[in-house]
Amino acid sequence: MHIILGIIAAAAGIYYFLIRARHTIEVADEVADMAQTALGAARRFGFRRQANKHPVECTKEPELAVAGLASAYLALDSYPTEEARQNLLLGLQSTFDVSLKEAEEMATLGQWFVNECNGPDPAISRLSRKLHRLAGAEGLVNAMSVISGIAKTSGTDPSEKQIDALADIKRAFKV
Repeated sequence: MHIILGIIAAAAGIYYFLIRARHTIEVADEVADMAQTALGAARRFGFRRQANKHPVECTKEPELAVAGLASAYLALDSYPTEEARQNLLLGLQSTFDVSLKEAEEMATLGQWFVNECNGPDPAISRLSRKLHRLAGAEGLVNAMSVISGIAKTSGTDPSEKQIDALADIKRAFKV
């Protein structure tokens, strides 16, 4: 009897490790897909990283700066929902008249900008200054269009950090 229990326990252990290994492979595939999406988006938007320059300073597309600002604004929320992330994509689609795939690529690059700025707070100030240099007042209109779409559909009031971020954005545009 104890031999049968030992065999069952060994089979259960092997099964457990096989499931864990399969899950690890799936996670690795997802990470590879995200990296491929980011690289494809960077190529499509003509983004070229230059030595000794911050990635935000290398962008020449105001759409990417807006996507970064919106991603940083969303990251300032304590617990952004999937609905808020979808609203970010919808806002990018409607503001820039792009497809869902292009909006996803823009959001991916925007999130990468936030990560490269070491968080949403520094990203807000750096991206808003860059957007002001690239697009002027029109950049503020586009950014506020996307951000207000996120804020309206979230169903909650903006957090203190988000209110401060909006003030930083307006300050960068000297409004």
